[in-house]
Amino acid sequence: MSIVTFEDKENFPLETNKPGATILETALKHDYPLYHLCGGNAKCTTCRVFVTDGLQYLSTRNDREQTLADRKGWPTEIRLACQTEVFGDISLRRIIKDNKDLKTVTSESKSSKTGEECYAVILFLDIKGFTAFTEASLPYDVVFVLNRFFQEMSEPVLNNGGEIDKFIGDGILAFFQLRNKDEVTKNEESLKKAKQETVHAAIRACLRMFDQLKKFNLEMKDRFNFTFDIRIGLHAGNVIYGDIGHSEYKSQTVLGDTVNVASRLEALNKKTNTSFLVSDEIYKIIASSLSVNKKVITRLRGKSEKMTAYSVIGFKVSDPILRIQKSFDHVLENNPHWIEDYVDKLKSFVEENLDKNLEENQSLTNSNEFLNVIESIIEKLGNPVSLKKEVSKLAKIYESFGISKKEFPKLVPILISSIRENLPSEWNAELESIWNQVTMDLTIETIES
Repeated sequence: MSIVTFEDKENFPLETNKPGATILETALKHDYPLYHLCGGNAKCTTCRVFVTDGLQYLSTRNDREQTLADRKGWPTEIRLACQTEVFGDISLRRIIKDNKDLKTVTSESKSSKTGEECYAVILFLDIKGFTAFTEASLPYDVVFVLNRFFQEMSEPVLNNGGEIDKFIGDGILAFFQLRNKDEVTKNEESLKKAKQETVHAAIRACLRMFDQLKKFNLEMKDRFNFTFDIRIGLHAGNVIYGDIGHSEYKSQTVLGDTVNVASRLEALNKKTNTSFLVSDEIYKIIASSLSVNKKVITRLRGKSEKMTAYSVIGFKVSDPILRIQKSFDHVLENNPHWIEDYVDKLKSFVEENLDKNLEENQSLTNSNEFLNVIESIIEKLGNPVSLKKEVSKLAKIYESFGISKKEFPKLVPILISSIRENLPSEWNAELESIWNQVTMDLTIETIES
C-alpha cells in the first residue's frame, strides 16, 4: 500500500493498493479535485503537481511527459499526475486549485518558463541626464531618442550572448546565463571556467556600450544639441527565471537578490562619481583580468553587511574582440568611404587573378549592404550563434563578385592591408596579429558556411 498526501490547508492522505497507479488515478478514486482538462492523456499540463517528498518512489518521466517538461523547463519536482506512477509514500501540492490558477497556467505559450533557478550575470543600466532632455524636448523627440538609445545600448548585450530582460523607464535590465548549463555544471572546474567566460562577455558588453555611447552622442549633439552619460551596475549570482505577469500579459524575467544588488550598484555610481561598478562577486571571478581605478566599501540599501564594489575602466590584457571592434570604429572615422576602397581592391583582385570583369554598377549596388554585413560580423564576434548568419551573408556577397570559396583565403591580406592603411597611428604588430587571426578564422567559417 502507498499513501499519496496532498498538502493543502489540511493534509489529504489518499491510499492506493495498486502498485504503479498514477497520481491522477489515485486522486480520482478518492474524489479528490485534480484538474485534468485533456482527460489524462498528456495533452495539457493542468494536472501537474509539485512533489515535496518521495521523488524516489515515482516512475521516471515517459516520453510524453518529458516532451512537455523540456518545452516548459520544469524542474524535477514538477510532475504530470496523469503520467506519473507511484511506488511508495509521497507528498505533493496541487499547482492548479481554482479557476484563477487554471487561467494562469493555460495562458502559457510553448516558450514559457514556469520557474527555474540559474546562475546569471545581471546588468543594470541607466541614462544620466535624460530627465533634463525630457523636460526640454517635444514628446516625439523624447520617444525617438529613447528608442534609438535602447537600440544602440542593447546591441552589445545581444552581440555578446546576453538577453534583454526589460526596459524600465530610461534604463535597461539585462542578463547573461551560462552557456551549455547542463554540461558545465558537471564539475567544479568547468563551472568555474564557464562563470569566467560569462562574466568576461558581460564586461565586454558593458565596455562596448561606452563605445556605442560616444557614437550615439555625436548624432545627438548634431541633431538635438544634447549628449548623455550612462551608469552601469554588474553583479552575479543565482536568480529565479520565469514567466511573470497577468495571464494575458506575461514576460520572461529574472528575480531575486542578485537583481536587487545590480540595481543598487548602478545607483551607487551617482554617489561615488563613477560610471561602471561591479560587485566583489564579479571581481573575485576575473580579478586578474580587470583594470579598476577605484575601490568602494559600502553598505547597500537593504543589506546588513558591507560589500566592496570596483570601478572598472577596462581589461588588463587586451581583449581581441574588443580591440577589433574599436579599431574598426577608427577605420570608419578615418575613412567613411572605406568600403568603396575595399571594393576597388576586390575588383582589381578579380580582374587580375580571376580574369573576370566586375561591372561598376554591381560594386556600387553592393557597397552599402557589404559594409553593413562586415560591421555586423565585427559586432557579433562575441556571439557565435548570431555570427553564423552574418558569415553566410558575407559568403554570398563575395560569390556575387565572382569570387569562389576556394579563393576566400586570398582575400585576407587584401582586407588587412585596407585596414592598415586607415590606422597609420595605432597599427602595430600586436594589432596586425589579432586582425590576421580573427579574419582567418572568419574566412574558414565563411568557406564552411
